Amino acid sequence: MGILGSLGTLVDFALGIYTWMILIRTLLSWVNPDPYNPIVQFLVRATDPVLEPLRRAIPPIAGMDLSPIAALLGLSLLQRLVVESTRGGMGGGSFAMLLVEMVGLIHLLLTFYLLLLFARGGLHLQSWLSFRRRQPFRVNLSNPLIRFVFQSTERVVRALRPYVPTVSGLDITPLVAALVVLIALSLLQEMVVRLALGG
Repeated sequence: MGILGSLGTLVDFALGIYTWMILIRTLLSWVNPDPYNPIVQFLVRATDPVLEPLRRAIPPIAGMDLSPIAALLGLSLLQRLVVESTRGGMGGGSFAMLLVEMVGLIHLLLTFYLLLLFARGGLHLQSWLSFRRRQPFRVNLSNPLIRFVFQSTERVVRALRPYVPTVSGLDITPLVAALVVLIALSLLQEMVVRLALGG
């Protein structure tokens, strides 16, 4: 048990480091890092064997590359399996905890997407207020963060726009999309509570 436990701890530690590498690479991709930077090159070479097959298998949704999310979910599940197997096997409670973790991760991603929708709605509101005051206002899409907000939310907003009327010229589609995400979050929260309570 000592050797198995030590091996499980080592594998768990290695998976944790790899998880951080994928997270850092994902965050760096939002700010257009220098591709010749040796750290960036190392992260790309180290994470491509996992991310590239997932990228080919999973199409982007709403402009978002879901391969890092799938990789993080897989690593989280693998870590849980390693820890549970070195502690004496997985019972029904452990499987329920895995489901709780999966739903929790989806909940976290939807919360992040909700924040992006609110950010876009705020930019729409600021643009509308400036127009009403006859003040010039332009969204700076050369800013990588603002560009990411628009690119990641554009497909959802574009899909909903034909069904959402403007209010005095204000496009409220991002806020309607945020409402839909809020409903999904509340349903997921209820699901997490049920799974945690075992029924």
